[in-house]
Amino acid sequence: MKQIIFFVLLFLLCSIQLSIAQVTIPDSIATFLSQKSKSVQFIDHLNDLAFKCLKSNNELGLALALQSTKFSKEIDYAEGYASAIDIVGSSYWMIGDYENALKYYQFSANESRLNNDTTTLLRAYNNIAEVYKKINEYDKAIDLLTISSKWHTKYKQDAIVLYNIGEAYLFKQDFLKALDYYNQALTQAIKEDNSRTIAYCYQGLGTIKYKNKEFYAALAYLTQSENLWTSQGEFRQLVQNHKDHAEVFISLGQFNKAEHYINKAIDLANKIKAHDLQINNFLKASELYAIEESFNKAYEFLGKHNSLKDSLYNLKKTESINRMQAVFDSEARSQENRQLKEAQSLKDSKIKSQQLLIVAVSVGLLIAGILAFSLYQQRHNIAKVNEILKIKTVEIQLQKGEIEVQALTLNNLNSQLTDLNKSLESRIQERTGQLIQQNEKLAKYVHANAHQLRAPVVSILGLLNLLDNVHLQSDDKILIVHLLKCGKELDTITRTINQNLEAETATNKEGKI
Repeated sequence: MKQIIFFVLLFLLCSIQLSIAQVTIPDSIATFLSQKSKSVQFIDHLNDLAFKCLKSNNELGLALALQSTKFSKEIDYAEGYASAIDIVGSSYWMIGDYENALKYYQFSANESRLNNDTTTLLRAYNNIAEVYKKINEYDKAIDLLTISSKWHTKYKQDAIVLYNIGEAYLFKQDFLKALDYYNQALTQAIKEDNSRTIAYCYQGLGTIKYKNKEFYAALAYLTQSENLWTSQGEFRQLVQNHKDHAEVFISLGQFNKAEHYINKAIDLANKIKAHDLQINNFLKASELYAIEESFNKAYEFLGKHNSLKDSLYNLKKTESINRMQAVFDSEARSQENRQLKEAQSLKDSKIKSQQLLIVAVSVGLLIAGILAFSLYQQRHNIAKVNEILKIKTVEIQLQKGEIEVQALTLNNLNSQLTDLNKSLESRIQERTGQLIQQNEKLAKYVHANAHQLRAPVVSILGLLNLLDNVHLQSDDKILIVHLLKCGKELDTITRTINQNLEAETATNKEGKI
């Protein structure tokens, strides 16, 4: 569906470009367009210029808006593109082609929504609501404008939305609500110093006064509005204003003034090619001349009214057929593209499956190669290990021979040790016997020392003690003292020898045991 919309939009833009190819562009604007650098600021300025041109030269404004769509695409400026599409819609609005205007406003809204461009989206919504009003779908217009009003309050936009809501209620003949919204819009516009919205409010208030048959009050508001539209160069609004003046003067019976204003409206509508307004002007002129009983003129303008209405109908019908053909062509191309995509998809799937098979075979071959290399490496390693084992086996056999030789040597040594042990045992026994004999001799000596040698010593000491009690001469006593001392020393020596012998004997006995 999005592709179809795109192709339709492309077709419409191409058709418009072909239709305005002969538009004369002023030198100042041509110089501006010839700039090599197409920046965001350039696109914004071009869009402002295109919108201003719509007021006085609709075809030039449309041509500039189309140039803006082209340049915006070249630099990928989405906001500028959406704004340019909105201006294209406004160019259709200016000539009363509300059906095409609605399409372009909707395209602009879609682009703005995708790019989160709130400002252009709100403007597109307002314009869509204005189209709904023109095709008598007032409730849709009010709903959309109410939503837009809330967003405008959030983003602090101007008061035009309040006026548009009031105008929708005016078309529904709800004059009280219309008046309320007009007054709100006028108050807000004065605060914002928004002369364009003020002009709209004056014109709307003049219409309400006219509907309430307050004709002079209506003329006062319409005159203020006329002055503002003239100063701003808003020719389309001036056409409507002149027609409203004519209606008021008709109601007042001032037919000359009414004729003057309706002629001004016809001339200006013809200048700006506002065919929708011109249809209403021709009808109003026919009514005026019928009231004045100028039936030839009334019939003439009624014929113009019917002729222009039929031509617009035929033009819209032709454009509708062209759009249907474009949709059909785009659908055929879409069908062909789908078939080509399906064939390409099938081809791509086959290629992908073949590629997967090749990859699988390649992976299998790679794994087989890795396994073969691993087996080769394993066999090579096993051969190396076998060679090492053979060398180790030879070394083990050599070591075994050496061990056997060492075992024989150890056996010989053991035999020698055994023989040595046996000889040592005999020697030990012999030596033990000698020690026993020595011990026995020592025991005898100890006994002799203890009893035989010591007994005379004791006896001598006893005799010396007895001589100590005998009265001897001093020289003899000295001898006795020395003898006693020598006896005691001898006794001590014998005691010591005895103790040592006893200790040695005890030691020998323990060793023997």
